[in-house]
Amino acid sequence: MKKVLLIGEGARENVLAEALGTSEEGYRVFALSSYKNPGINEIVMKTNGEYLIGNINSVEEVRRAIKQVNPDFGVIGPEEPLFHGIADEFRKEGIPVVGPNADGAMIEKSKVWMRELMWKYEIPGRLRFRYFNNMQEAAKFILEYGGSVAVKPAEQVGGRGVKVVADLQAYLSEEKRSALSKGVENVASLVKGDVKILIEEKVDGPEYTLHVLTDGKSYLPLPLAQDYKNAYEDGIGPETGGMGSISGPDYLLPFINREEFDKSFEIVRKTADAIAKEVKQAYVGILSGQMMLTAIWGPTIIEYYSRLGDPETSAIIPRITSDFGRTLELLATSHLNKAKIEINEKPSIVKAVAPLGYPLDKNMATGHTIWLDLPRMREIGCNVYFGSISQEGGKLITKGSRALEITVVDDYDKAVEKLDRCFSLISSDTKLIFRHDIGRTISQQEEKAEIVRFSYKSRESKGILGVSADWSPNGGLW
Repeated sequence: MKKVLLIGEGARENVLAEALGTSEEGYRVFALSSYKNPGINEIVMKTNGEYLIGNINSVEEVRRAIKQVNPDFGVIGPEEPLFHGIADEFRKEGIPVVGPNADGAMIEKSKVWMRELMWKYEIPGRLRFRYFNNMQEAAKFILEYGGSVAVKPAEQVGGRGVKVVADLQAYLSEEKRSALSKGVENVASLVKGDVKILIEEKVDGPEYTLHVLTDGKSYLPLPLAQDYKNAYEDGIGPETGGMGSISGPDYLLPFINREEFDKSFEIVRKTADAIAKEVKQAYVGILSGQMMLTAIWGPTIIEYYSRLGDPETSAIIPRITSDFGRTLELLATSHLNKAKIEINEKPSIVKAVAPLGYPLDKNMATGHTIWLDLPRMREIGCNVYFGSISQEGGKLITKGSRALEITVVDDYDKAVEKLDRCFSLISSDTKLIFRHDIGRTISQQEEKAEIVRFSYKSRESKGILGVSADWSPNGGLW
């Protein structure tokens, strides 16, 4: 019986553990996490594996886990272990693993590296950008540019810190200049490296994510998903790791057509090839394009993940009816050409549940007890995935982030109704937050997509796709 070592502890890893634990290959699932995730633990126990507790970003601790388990292959869920070279450690020990080496993971770790790569290899869907390590210069550029821009941390910081500056007046008061500089400084404070601030041209349109499996030779796209980043209803409030997701029907979303899917796949495939050329080694793992349908390009890259998204994984994998656990092994061992993906054509909705305090005050959101009627929720048709929640004795204790992700695979209206029933079976000693509107705004997004589609198709017919005009008070360009 083959053994697999899973690295990670969130809802995404719970989904992956379930896929591995229910595979016809009969894998024994071992896990390394910083705390005991109840969902992962359930799979570990069922498959006669072992749960190891340790630092998932520590090369030494992962190396010890590899020696102890001696797995046939590994699966790395989160991005931080990839940034710390954990995939490299598996390969040094001769163990195949799902996840790129640290050099390849730069596509997610550094937004500047990603943007430069896209321009160097002329990959479609690229945005113009500038980057700064000096806060004053960044603020000065925004003021002088005069157009709408997106201001981001130059490194991956868990989806936080993006600011949009829209249609600035050419001349601002001293008070507005001061406020703008402070906002830029706040974004920069999230970054540890030398390059602090990335400024991109602002684009608008419906967002979606395309995840592509690749072993460096073959490419296998998964169904599209859409993530809901903001904490509160109607897309307002602070950005989070994701408060929910939708996927389907079929491989698409209601507002993304097959042609746009194919163009998105081509963008991600070209990027994987470009990474391999740049770092001189094959990219093996998942490359995920966080995309937006825009008037300037059509399918456009906002950022990349070097792994599966969370909560997108909870929307996509439960829809896969083929053996996804076996697909992960084929990916790790560079036999992806033998894999196939079969899906439930019905869509899915995921809603995340978090303790009050998330995402701004982790201490406030930590240490609370959650109760749920898991058997009844499963009977209704809800898949329950445990995230930032620890199994401590007979209790479920929150760790400060999204505690649960609840998934239903069904027509959108029916899925929303089942989710509402399942949410009534969850309680806590603190207030729990979740979004009611996930899966309820499809028609608005379809309308938005049609407007954007008219614009980019017009550009395409004129041969000016990807071209836009710039202006500033001084006549300067990007």
